[in-house]
Amino acid sequence: MQGDATLVFYLIGLTAIMMASNKVRYDLIALIVLVTLALTGILTPAEAVSGFGATIIIMVAGLFVVGEMLDRTGVARTVGDLILKQGKGDEVRLMIPLCVGAALLGSVMSSTAVVAIFIPIVMRIARDTGINAARLLMPMSYGALLSGMLTLIGTPGNLAVSDALRDATGEPLGFFSFSLVGLIVLAGTVLFFAFVGRHLLGPKYADGGDQPRSRSRSFAEMYRDHGVERVEVIRLSQAYEGAAAREFELSAPRILARRRRGPRGNANTTLYSAGMDFQPGDLIVVTGTEAQIAAFRDRPGLDHVGSFYDDMNAWIDTLGIMEVMIHPEASVLGQTIEDLEFRSTYGLEVLALKRGSEPVLDFELEKLRKSDRLLVAGKWTRLDRINRRSRDFVILEEPHERSLSVPNSNKLWIAMIILFAMIGVSLGGMSITIAVILAAIAAVLTGTVSTNQAYRSIKLDTLVLIAGMLPLATALDKTGGTDMIVNGLIGIAGEENPRAVMFAMFFLTMTLSWILSNTATLVLVAPIAVNAALSMGVSPMPMAIAVLVAGSAGFASPVSSPVVTLVVNPGGYKFIDFLKCGLPMTLLVAATTLFLIPMIFPF
Repeated sequence: MQGDATLVFYLIGLTAIMMASNKVRYDLIALIVLVTLALTGILTPAEAVSGFGATIIIMVAGLFVVGEMLDRTGVARTVGDLILKQGKGDEVRLMIPLCVGAALLGSVMSSTAVVAIFIPIVMRIARDTGINAARLLMPMSYGALLSGMLTLIGTPGNLAVSDALRDATGEPLGFFSFSLVGLIVLAGTVLFFAFVGRHLLGPKYADGGDQPRSRSRSFAEMYRDHGVERVEVIRLSQAYEGAAAREFELSAPRILARRRRGPRGNANTTLYSAGMDFQPGDLIVVTGTEAQIAAFRDRPGLDHVGSFYDDMNAWIDTLGIMEVMIHPEASVLGQTIEDLEFRSTYGLEVLALKRGSEPVLDFELEKLRKSDRLLVAGKWTRLDRINRRSRDFVILEEPHERSLSVPNSNKLWIAMIILFAMIGVSLGGMSITIAVILAAIAAVLTGTVSTNQAYRSIKLDTLVLIAGMLPLATALDKTGGTDMIVNGLIGIAGEENPRAVMFAMFFLTMTLSWILSNTATLVLVAPIAVNAALSMGVSPMPMAIAVLVAGSAGFASPVSSPVVTLVVNPGGYKFIDFLKCGLPMTLLVAATTLFLIPMIFPF
């Protein structure tokens, strides 16, 4: 068996080298590990592929669906807006609530679930600010990893440490027994990233410059570019139906859209069409010259809400604007907007037409020529549809509000209920895996995501990476490699100096957690640490707390925990990024642990 254990050690080293080279995809490396373990006979074929049946794989897949639900319904945008409001665009002020929030939330629920929930929030913040997502994702994931140091249920491995103490002394760990240590480590983590760590993760802004990336033009810029003078929102305080509605339409500047509250409080935006009715409380968007707008809003029964641009967030989920160019071989050449019945054909309103650099007056009656530019408005679904008519129209530019739109914003509260129900039932004792699966099913059944969207949201490369690396833990245990590591480190540290043994146990646990799962490592090491302390005649508490903290300190490896692995792809990280930030973090936690724990928990 020793020869097999040596082979496993070589395989681990080779895996680390391939990851560090950044020349081979991580998921491919994981498959190479899996196949090698099977071909060498160290594991049976069933054992080698067992990672694909692990509960963590099913849970992570479900969490991708939950994350998609949060993004598509606006939950991610809402949380992101709150953080943005507090952060005011400052990178450090954005990073702190992300890191601390992930740690606190992860202390009472699955930290893997927390990271999956926070990823779309971080990505939206990055899109809104132009800040490089890599400088926010890693601090957030490290915060979630540290959640295991805050409460007894922060990670399942903590329960293994508590059980080892109870078996040896009759006294298990309390819910907050070690929280002070965890909070101090969390504070150190925030300070590290605020002053040093974030600078190791690439340029501040996503385009590599020292200024926020230039975004596509806004609604306002598109309107101004095409000569549309004003865009205002008006609230109606009386009804207009039938003949009254026709007279109202004739007296108004150009009406673009109507927004009406439904019986459940949800807002429905409808592109204007001749003959539509207007009810008290309706909001309408009108465009025109300043004189036209002023004359219109002075009519009785109308309240001027303000400029459309002052409250675009209320409209961007359904109402959008795009600039399109007529294709040189388009079938619509030589026809007018009126001939095409553009509104009924495409479900869109043409706001303006430009030929060259000049706007065209009375453009509805102008025959379309190749390279004419149209400014069109309507629901995003309709705009996306015209985008696919590549033989007629070429999309020139989308306003940056397109990235902020949420297609299912009317189902935000449904998503919130599903999310909190998932958290609640998992805290109530239900398996977190089952809770996540139920949440993913509920997301599809309620229409917050479609079945196709749910499947597309699942990142297969991440699942393959996790599943392919899990069998390494089985291989180490099966070949006796784990026992060789444990016995060797204890032999080096000696059994006379409890602080030295605690030092060895800390680094043993941390190193194994880079290879094994956090839970498997603590199940293995906790009894050894407790028994070592008892054999030396000292309190086992500091030894137990040291290995507990070390179990949540897998900073230097992208595959140490699903909590870290999940951010590899969205952050675009390389192996070296985890070494650059992970090794200093490891030294910080080690120093804090080895000096602080004996002070709080004397031997």
